[in-house]
Amino acid sequence: MRRSLPPAILALASGLGAIALDARSSRAEEPVRRLELPRRARGGRGSLDWVIERVESAEDRFASERASERIGARLDELAAIFVAPAGAGESAPDRAIDRRLAGFVAPEFRGALLLPHESDLVLDRDGTSAWRDRSADASRTVDRGAFAGELARLGALTGRVRKAKFKVFGFRTGRADDAAAERVAAAEERAALELVETSVLLELDGDDAAGGFAQVRTVWDLGWRLRDGDWQLVSLARRDFERARVASRLFADVTEHALGSETSWREQLSRGVGWWRTRVDSASGIDIYGHQGLAIGDVDGDELDDLFVAQPAGLPNRLFRNRGDGRFEDVSRQAGVDALDNTGGALLVDLDGDGDRDLVAVTSLEALLFENDGRGVFHRRAASGLETVARRSASTLGAAAADFDLDGDLDLYVFSYVFWAGGASKRHSSYPWPYHDANNGAPNFLLRNEGGLRFRDVTDEVGLSENNQRFSLAASWADYDDDGDPDLYVANDFGKNNLYRNDRGRFRDVAAELGVDDVGNGMSVTWEDFDNDGRLDLYVGNMWSSAGGRIAGQPEFLGDELRATYLRMARGNSLYRNLGDGRFEDVSIESGAYFGRWSWSAQFLDVEGDGFEDLYVVNGFVTNEKQDDL
Repeated sequence: MRRSLPPAILALASGLGAIALDARSSRAEEPVRRLELPRRARGGRGSLDWVIERVESAEDRFASERASERIGARLDELAAIFVAPAGAGESAPDRAIDRRLAGFVAPEFRGALLLPHESDLVLDRDGTSAWRDRSADASRTVDRGAFAGELARLGALTGRVRKAKFKVFGFRTGRADDAAAERVAAAEERAALELVETSVLLELDGDDAAGGFAQVRTVWDLGWRLRDGDWQLVSLARRDFERARVASRLFADVTEHALGSETSWREQLSRGVGWWRTRVDSASGIDIYGHQGLAIGDVDGDELDDLFVAQPAGLPNRLFRNRGDGRFEDVSRQAGVDALDNTGGALLVDLDGDGDRDLVAVTSLEALLFENDGRGVFHRRAASGLETVARRSASTLGAAAADFDLDGDLDLYVFSYVFWAGGASKRHSSYPWPYHDANNGAPNFLLRNEGGLRFRDVTDEVGLSENNQRFSLAASWADYDDDGDPDLYVANDFGKNNLYRNDRGRFRDVAAELGVDDVGNGMSVTWEDFDNDGRLDLYVGNMWSSAGGRIAGQPEFLGDELRATYLRMARGNSLYRNLGDGRFEDVSIESGAYFGRWSWSAQFLDVEGDGFEDLYVVNGFVTNEKQDDL
C-alpha cells in the first residue's frame, strides 16, 4: 500500500499523445495541458497508425460510418440553429433559420410535423409537468419552405435554448429509383440517387420565459441524398416525442459549499482526472476511466454520515468528516486512509460486530481492510485473509457485503475485471473473447467472515465458481425470491450477467433460466420495488451506444443471430419486473427506463415523495473538452 507523496510530478509526454500547451489558462500561473491524438506518420509506418486506423472513420471498412460522420457534421449545423447566442432572448426567428438552412434541405424535401397536435400529460405535480406522444400524423407534411417554421416552433417549446444535440444511432441504405439508376452511367450521378436513412435522437434544453427549465426529446428518421459532394435532407418522419418542464430546478449543486473550504478540494478534486492525467507520472498507473466509487457512512459515531472518495493511482484516497453544518473537512491523513493505490470500490460496514464501520478499499491488486477504532481512526489489517485474492492474479475492482450464510456477520463478495500485467496467458487474456459472451476475465471471490476480522475464500465450495470470469463491474445482494437469504446479481462488462440464487448457503447461476442474463455491457445493478407490489425488481445499467446501433445494424456485420445480439447490447439499460415465483418480465422498453445513455450506475429514490421510486442514472464517457459525449 502506497501512502501520500509530495505534490504530483508533471507527466512526460508518452506514446498515447502529445501534451498541448495553451497560454489561455483560467489560472494565469499555469498553461493548459491536454492530450491530443498524434498525427499519422508518412507511409503508414507510425507506431500508433494501427490505433488511428480504428479511430478515424475515413479508415473504417464500414462505408456507413464514413457517411454517418459527415451527416453528423451536418446535424451539428442544424443543432447550432436552435441555440440562442449569448445575450439573445428567445430562439432564432423563422427567417434567420431559413437563411441558415440554405444548402442543407433538398428542394424536394417532405417531412412530418415536428410537434404533435396533442400529447398525453403523463405527469403534473408540484411544478413538474411531462408530456409524451409516440404517434405521428403521416397525413400532414411540410415542404422545404415550411420546415424553418417547424424548427422555430420546436425550439420555442424550450424558450431560450441552451443546448441542442443530435446523436445518429441508426443507419440504412437503399435506392430511391432502381430503374433510374440503371440508366445513369456517371458514378457521381448514381450517388445522387442513393438514399440514406438515419435514425437520430434530438435533445433540446432551455430556459422558458416563465423562469422554468424545459426539455424536449424526440426521435426522427431522416432521409438523405448526396448532392454536390455533401448530404442534403430529403425526408423526415417523427417517432417518439417527449417534453418536460419544471417551474424551478429540483436540485442545487452544493459541492462548493460542502467542500470548498478544503485544500484537497480546491487543489485536487475540483480539477478532475483529465487534468491530473497530464501531471502525474504515468508510472503511478493513473488512468482516465473513472472506475472509482464513493462510500458513505458514520465513521466516528456522531450520527452524521461521512464521505469516503476512492481515487485513481497516484492520488490519495480521501475521507471527509461531516461537520454537521452542511460542510465537510478532509481527515484522510489523520484517519490513516490516504492510500495512493488505484482504488475502485469501497465499503463502510461493520465487519467485526463492534458497532462501528470498518473500511474495505478495493485496489487493483487486493482488497485492503482497515479496522475502525470507534473514533474514525483506521488501522490496516494486513493479514485478514482478503490478501488471498491477490494471489490469484486478479485485478479487483469492487465489493458487496451481505450475511450470505445467516450466521450473524457480514461476508464479502469481491469482484474482478482483468488479470493484471504478468498474470495474463493464452488461456487468460486481457482481451475479452468472445466479446458478447466472454468468460476469460479474472475470477471473483466470496470471502466468508470467520470472526475477528478474518476471512476465508469459499468461492468454489459454495458454487460461485460457475460462470465466474466475466469481467465484472458491479455486484449487489438482495433476497429476490423472498426465501430469507440474500441472492447475488453480478453485472459483467462483456456479455451475460449472473444471478446466483442462494439455497441455504449454496449458489447456482439461474440468470439464463429466468431471462435476466441481460446480454450487454453490464456496468451496475440495483434492486427496488418500483411498482409497489411487494417484490424486489431489478435494474441493470448498460450502454446505450449510438455507434453500436449504427454498426450492428449493417447487413455486412457478422450474421443475423449475432447482429441481433449486438443490437441488444447497444440498446441500453434493462428493467426487470419481479412477477413472483422466481419469474421476471423485461419491461425496459415500455417503461422508458432503457435509455440511460452510457450508464455507469443508477439509484432508485423517491424524488417527489409520492410513494413511487424514481431513477437517477449517472452516465457519460471520456470527453474532456470535446462535446460529442453520449
